Amino acid sequence: MTSNLRTEGAEQSNDDVKLEENPVKTSRPSLATIPLRSVMLFLAATVLTAILIELLPHYKRYSNKENSNNETNITDSRFPTYAIYSQDPVEDHLVHVVHVLHKFGYKRVQFEEGGWDLLWAHDYPFRVLPNLKNLATDQLVNHFPGCGYLTNKVDLCTTRLPFLPRAFRLPQQRDEFLEYAEANPEALFVQKHNEHRHIKVRPPTEIAFNSNDSFVQEFIQKPFLVDGHKFDIGIYVVITSINPLRAYIYTGDVLFRYCPVKYYPFDADNLDKYVVGDNYLPTWEVPSLGKYYNSYGGSMRGAFEAYVRDQSMDPSIIWPQVEHIIRSTLLAKEKDIIGSLRTYKTHNFFDLLRFDLFIDENLKVYLMEANMSPNLSSAHFKPNSLLYEQVIYSVFNLVGILPVAETGVSRNIPSEMVTADKNLVTNLNKCAKYNCDKSCNRDECDLCLPCLSGSQYDWLKRAHEEHLHRVDMKRIFPKPILDMKAFDIDSETKNMSKRNEWITRWFYNKCAYDRTWCT
Repeated sequence: MTSNLRTEGAEQSNDDVKLEENPVKTSRPSLATIPLRSVMLFLAATVLTAILIELLPHYKRYSNKENSNNETNITDSRFPTYAIYSQDPVEDHLVHVVHVLHKFGYKRVQFEEGGWDLLWAHDYPFRVLPNLKNLATDQLVNHFPGCGYLTNKVDLCTTRLPFLPRAFRLPQQRDEFLEYAEANPEALFVQKHNEHRHIKVRPPTEIAFNSNDSFVQEFIQKPFLVDGHKFDIGIYVVITSINPLRAYIYTGDVLFRYCPVKYYPFDADNLDKYVVGDNYLPTWEVPSLGKYYNSYGGSMRGAFEAYVRDQSMDPSIIWPQVEHIIRSTLLAKEKDIIGSLRTYKTHNFFDLLRFDLFIDENLKVYLMEANMSPNLSSAHFKPNSLLYEQVIYSVFNLVGILPVAETGVSRNIPSEMVTADKNLVTNLNKCAKYNCDKSCNRDECDLCLPCLSGSQYDWLKRAHEEHLHRVDMKRIFPKPILDMKAFDIDSETKNMSKRNEWITRWFYNKCAYDRTWCT
């Protein structure tokens, strides 16, 4: 790796030093008495000092700059602000987002005014708000440009990933579909659209092959059932960085939604048997789950796991599959999102998604879809309000949206109190062995503090702050290290992009020093 330090030439005046030909007699020495050589040495020393200051490691310049502004930051009592972008004039679906923001001390402004700290966009904002390409350093938006590569149902489901039921884009893959259907005569299929409408199990002869923006997908016929009901599970996922990727899942609970009608006897014409709609059956109304949820205070996930154990099965095999599916999906789509980010000056974005999955009778997990701006409204099911607000609370803390005092002062704690250089340092022995303070031309110096660029320093700083403020968020990329001795870092990073390998090795080094960083 070549050194990332930049040298900028110091500017000099073009005016020559002129000595007075007829100096005025004073009690002080005149300029004529100062040797020209001394003047030139003084000027050379001034230029050299400016260059040396510029050559100091970026991380030191960063810290000194913050220290010089501490007094200003602490006395700034401006309340943080947020704006909402939504094409729906009725904001019932944002009640809990607004409630938590107000509890945090944020004040609402109109997004057209600019100057907000947070833009919460329910709809994809980047096509209609071009100014988001030039965000200020202290502004934050709750979506990534290009997140549609994850949430577009046609694009996602027709990606060849082993945990996605086989799917074919129409009309482009008509012939491939017919060939697959002929080779699998027992298979059933469902045709889907991006709008998630008109879903129904159909035989190949009833598929509308000329329907644009749709796909046909194999239907998994033997789902795991709870009291006879099919269900899906919703996992809340937060992406805090792209290239390098950092992603988390909410572990405080899982959204379980049950079909209102029992699956058997199966009837393709009765969608309530196999499609989860708005009027789904909630956990507390499923008989075998009610005792765990209502009587013993269990969560939706806890009640479900108790039921699985009642069937003499092990629910712990489900969640590693879930993490692998989400992690693999994000990595598969990251390159596309990177392409969308290229025209954006700052990448002050995060994304809250919900991945919907389902489980077959052998507890094998499949991915259904990923949802941008997942439903956070408890208007239909009031008990869900706690889940939604706990999710939002964890998300806000993770991305640095923190509660403020009534005066707004506590928001401006100097960042070095939270994250200093020593918190980012790893593998000191290696850095010293290869003299990385003198040259950064070796790969072994990539994570050494003197060799970090400004962007790299900022990535590590954000990663450290996320780790401290995770609440109920669990990191899924970089991958958690469950067994340090068995974890092969070279094998794990072999096929990663350069930046993802770099951030993964940093977390690995942190884990080696402090086991709380392993997961």
